[in-house]
Amino acid sequence: MTDTADPLQSMAVLIGNGVYEDLDGLPSVGNNLTDLAAALRDAASWGLPPERCVVLPDKRDPADVSTVLAEAAGETLDTLLVYYAGHGLIHEDTGELILATGRTSPKLPLLTGLRYSDVRDILAVRRARRLVVVLDCCYSGRAVGVMADASSLVMGQLGIEGTYVLSSTVSTLPSKAPAGHRHTAFTGGLLEVIGKGVPSGRPYLTPGDLFDWTRKIMIDRGWPRPAQCHEDTVRELQLMRNPWSGALRWFSQRRRGAPRRDEAAETRTDASDLVVGIHVGVSAVRPLLGPGGPDSLAALEAVVEKTVPRWLPGMELVHGVMTDMRRDYGDGAATAAIVADELLSAIHTAVRAGARWEEVTDRVEEEAAAVLRRLDRPRRDDLRAPSQAGLDRAVTTVLGDAEEGKLVMSAVTRVGSDQVEIAAGTRAAADPEPGLSFVSRLTLDTSVLVPNSASRPVTLHEPYVLVAPEGKVPVEELQPIGWRERKPLLIIAPRVDVFAMSSLHSLFAGTVVVRPTDAVVDWDALCARTGHALLTGHPLGLAGRALVTPSSTTVTGLPGTAPSDSGRLRVYAGPTGSAAHVAAVRALAVARSAARTGVLPGGGTGLYRVGQALGADAVLFRAALAAPLRQLVRNAGQDPDRVTALLDTDPADVSAGFECVSGAVTDLRSAGVLDPLATVRGAVENAVAAVSRYVATM
Repeated sequence: MTDTADPLQSMAVLIGNGVYEDLDGLPSVGNNLTDLAAALRDAASWGLPPERCVVLPDKRDPADVSTVLAEAAGETLDTLLVYYAGHGLIHEDTGELILATGRTSPKLPLLTGLRYSDVRDILAVRRARRLVVVLDCCYSGRAVGVMADASSLVMGQLGIEGTYVLSSTVSTLPSKAPAGHRHTAFTGGLLEVIGKGVPSGRPYLTPGDLFDWTRKIMIDRGWPRPAQCHEDTVRELQLMRNPWSGALRWFSQRRRGAPRRDEAAETRTDASDLVVGIHVGVSAVRPLLGPGGPDSLAALEAVVEKTVPRWLPGMELVHGVMTDMRRDYGDGAATAAIVADELLSAIHTAVRAGARWEEVTDRVEEEAAAVLRRLDRPRRDDLRAPSQAGLDRAVTTVLGDAEEGKLVMSAVTRVGSDQVEIAAGTRAAADPEPGLSFVSRLTLDTSVLVPNSASRPVTLHEPYVLVAPEGKVPVEELQPIGWRERKPLLIIAPRVDVFAMSSLHSLFAGTVVVRPTDAVVDWDALCARTGHALLTGHPLGLAGRALVTPSSTTVTGLPGTAPSDSGRLRVYAGPTGSAAHVAAVRALAVARSAARTGVLPGGGTGLYRVGQALGADAVLFRAALAAPLRQLVRNAGQDPDRVTALLDTDPADVSAGFECVSGAVTDLRSAGVLDPLATVRGAVENAVAAVSRYVATM
């Protein structure tokens, strides 16, 4: 399950070094940064605001880079993208990857370069929901035209929980920075994909698309292949717009090279089979449209197993549309399938009846653009920014009173949809209630007291965290703990006793003391966050990780009482693939979709009203957009013509619509029948994407 990376809530940090004191220069790296920043800021691509696309060219000191990364990791973001281009050094003894900065020496890489392990540790405690890391790095001592990394050594170092990492090569073969080219080979291919898009029919590019198509470019040109590693579903994150413009680009491309009449005739049989396969697949889905019905995707899969082989491509197309909707929005799969079926049938009928190809493609392009414009029009504030009750109703509209939906919304109420994650397995007893577990996070503005020479971020793994409001450190009580297991110790205090520090120095695997710099510090809250279970009378807790920078401290996994907005909530809803787990994933997708774009009363009614507003000339989309509502009415045992006639009597009343349970036209907002606007728009986009695949067979 993924959704779209919000450019207003995301950030990119682009790092590149082309000028070195002791390494060969890489002049194309500067162009990499300039052109990649322009692409990410372009509204036609991702649309990052300029202040959210940070460019770090030719930094000499590794601390200058790591400090900026730590600041970015400390921000609450939707998606964080980190890019590095330059020399990459592999330490001969440890095999560790070192990212070179301006003063990095190949003789002392560990002391003068930026360890990727440090970058990984900084980003591991990020506040962003998703992380995308792109590395285009090289060995030292190579000519300007040769770049390389040893992926057998590197790729094992890249993994960061919940991230997608793209590396410039898969083996020890050199990657290219061709002499005379504006970009390095890998980044040049990446920019080509971002600029031209991919012919998938989907409106957004995912990190997986960037990898797959950049890899294709590299292979076609005889250059080394990039590598990827990823966790969760970040590979399918809708990162930036696809310039191919989904199906519309398919149509415009097809129009420029329309087939001759005899070529079109040769392909009509296959196209007919495709339409039949789509129709058969959607026929299994139509009776299940409505709240609380059986799983329509499972019903389609059951039919696919028994279908005629020549109809399989059409049924697989429907399956792809429904899977995309379920993954990205949690709902709307059957709606998208029905719209696609009606739209494809109308197009196929028009072409078979002898309509000129140019006329049909022009009509689809114009009507699709008009539909999406109407769906993007601003709505009332209460619909664009739904209340918590609105989010609850959106989830209930999809899942009914399912316990998994209630559990997910309990978490969403506490921390917001962006800070909730679904975990596999079960949890019998957890905080704050069974089925939920806090992944806490504490962030403070601090200065470093010990060690006083700390000038770049320090990461502590599984540290003890002690809060000393008056600066008194219980050395004698800490000694047995230090003797028992050597872990790092982080002390949060307004001051520190030098003699106490000297006593603890040999007991713990690194001791760091930080002083909060806020004018007012709630020491009682800090003590509560740390807990008292490990040391009676003193707030001492064992955390998961701590990141200390010269200006801030971030701690995750504290055991004490956490405020509702202090971290993420993990929802345990059963094993992966179980009905409970699938329901929880769907509920979170719906909640995020509604929170991101707002809700509208009844998705089926909303599509019907858009189709009616297009006018009688919209011969393709008018019927297609009316089809989901008519099917809902039919499944409820009512007459579609009677219901649509009632809706047409007052087209300005956007809240009036058909309510399936009562079988009547009523005020859907008052009845709590709300659908995310993003889901409704996604149904249209995915249906149009299906049309693009049909076009490919014509």
